[in-house]
Amino acid sequence: MSPPTDEPTTNRDTRIDGPTPTNGPSGSNGRTDSAGSTTESVRRILDEYLPSASVDSNWWYWIAAVPALLVVSLGFGVSAFFLALLGVGLDIAGFMGLASAGFGLLFFVVASLLVLVSFVVAVLFPVAMYVDARAVEDADLGWNPDPVLYFLGAVFAVVATNFLLSVPLSVYYLYKRHGALGRP
Repeated sequence: MSPPTDEPTTNRDTRIDGPTPTNGPSGSNGRTDSAGSTTESVRRILDEYLPSASVDSNWWYWIAAVPALLVVSLGFGVSAFFLALLGVGLDIAGFMGLASAGFGLLFFVVASLLVLVSFVVAVLFPVAMYVDARAVEDADLGWNPDPVLYFLGAVFAVVATNFLLSVPLSVYYLYKRHGALGRP
C-alpha cells in the first residue's frame, strides 16, 4: 500500500543502527560495542580526564585499600565497643565520668580519621579501577577487563551500597589481576 499523495514521504532508513550479522561488531580487543555506543563515549570522556598508567604503576594500591579499610574499621568498631564497656565499668567503679570522656574523645578522633580516609578511598576507588583496568587491558596479558564496566561497578558499589559491594568487587579484581600478572 502506498502513502497518499498529499502526505510527504521520506527516503531515510528508519532502522536502528547496531551490530548486525552484516556490519558486524566494531572496535578492538574483542569488544562488541558500536563506535557510537554509550560505553565508547564514556570511555572517551574518562580517557580524556583520567591519567594513563602501566601495569607496574601503584594504582592497584587504592583498590586494595578498600578491603584493608574494612578490616581496620571493623577492628576499630570492636575495640571501641570494648573500650566503651571498660569506660562504663570504670565510671561505675568511681572515676566519675573521666574514663568515659577520655574514651569518647579518643573514639571521636579515630572515627573522624577513618571517615576522612573513607571519603578519600571512595573518590579514588573508581578512578583506580578504571586506570588500572585500562593498563591491564592495554598490556594484553590474556585477561582483558573492561575498564568502563569496572569503573561503573565501582561507582555503583561506593554510591549505592556504601562500600557493601566494594570489598567483593575489589577482591575479585585483585584476584583476576594477580592471575594475569602474577602479582596483585
